[in-house]
Amino acid sequence: MIKIITSSKKLHNIFQPILQVDGKMNATINTYEMLMRDSSGHFPGMEFLNGLTTQEGNDQWIAISRESLATALENQPQRKIYINLEPCQMEFSNIWQFLKEVHQQYGSQVAIEITERRETIHSLDYLDEEILRLKKIGFELAIDDVCAGSNSYAFIIRQLKAIKRIKLSLLVFKDEDPETRRNFVNAWLTFATHHHLDFVVEGIADRQLAENYAGNPTVLQQGFYWGKGSAEI
Repeated sequence: MIKIITSSKKLHNIFQPILQVDGKMNATINTYEMLMRDSSGHFPGMEFLNGLTTQEGNDQWIAISRESLATALENQPQRKIYINLEPCQMEFSNIWQFLKEVHQQYGSQVAIEITERRETIHSLDYLDEEILRLKKIGFELAIDDVCAGSNSYAFIIRQLKAIKRIKLSLLVFKDEDPETRRNFVNAWLTFATHHHLDFVVEGIADRQLAENYAGNPTVLQQGFYWGKGSAEI
């Protein structure tokens, strides 16, 4: 897995593979997700997220992301990366300028995954204009963690004309029994298939989980189990 340390000496990005897995458990890399990590290798947490509500925090995010993308995509024309975008970041003009530059430089090699975090209160047309703006720039879009936070069924239905991919995290259902968890996954898989969306199951932590979702051409897998061995960059 690529790990890029930036001049901040505190934050860096890793690139986690998202894979197509056949019935014999042969995994082929489909895309990567760029994930921010701190010096201990963990997600930097609320301090980092709160920083993204400020100009300074977004300037830092842009600097780290620019360096990471350049390193990961240099001489790799077939590699495709999803970058996470927090809803609050779309309030800043420097973010939009950066995104335009990214698309001009890398084209379809960089796509955007919209996270589930939001303010407690928002309008009914939450993010509609921003998502349309991203689409007009030319980005392929994904919705992260469906049925968690703001990324509800109603929100996704409104965005169907703009999005290409949805992602469901098994971590949302960590307290449920296996049958209930499977029913949730199957419901969203049925939805994705009906609407011709890519469907990513995130949180694949062991071989048993990987085998449960292997062999379906509609399902992509992501998680700790696949973040090692032959799946690494």
